Amino acid sequence: MKRILIAGAALLLFSCSSNEKKEEKAAESSGGGIVENVGNLSKMSGAADKMEEMGKKLKGLTPLTNAELKAVVPETLNGLKRKSFSAGGAAISGISTVEAEYGADDNSKTIKVMIMDGAGESGSAVVSLLSMTLSMDTESEADGKVTKTAEINGVRTQTEDSKSEQSANSSIKFLYKDRYSVSLDGNGYSLSELESFRKALDLSALK
Repeated sequence: MKRILIAGAALLLFSCSSNEKKEEKAAESSGGGIVENVGNLSKMSGAADKMEEMGKKLKGLTPLTNAELKAVVPETLNGLKRKSFSAGGAAISGISTVEAEYGADDNSKTIKVMIMDGAGESGSAVVSLLSMTLSMDTESEADGKVTKTAEINGVRTQTEDSKSEQSANSSIKFLYKDRYSVSLDGNGYSLSELESFRKALDLSALK
């Protein structure tokens, strides 16, 4: 199973690298891409081992209740009021989730927070796969949107940052306690602005 996952991830990695090279100058891509891919493949192997171990552990855990998840999304976040809230939306698939949206009264800018519990059969599969994705150092840019996966303050994180003359949008996704998938999406906020909301989000209630 691990070999299949590594092979699939490797194929995707080299495919993406090939597309990026077509857009780059030959001199700039003559050797660095190969070195980067070899490094990522090495990380994949270690990540696959961790993924299997994580999956086994999470399968035996009981997902949090809606009430426990709701406690993680406060009524206000970094000065913004909570405009909407929902929990258990993915319960039909056996995954416990909570979503909350924050914004000003005119909704000109919003922050959406989503937390997914990786406990149980279905949740463990999603979260363990995300852990492998986060293990690789990747970066791409297209149509003004920069997507990057790297370590930020000791936490493997995937970020997106899109800016134009009209607006700015961004997102942050990471794992908490090797169990919870946490994502923040900012409509009208740059990545640096969204980071302040991530810091304000208190996840200590997640056991």
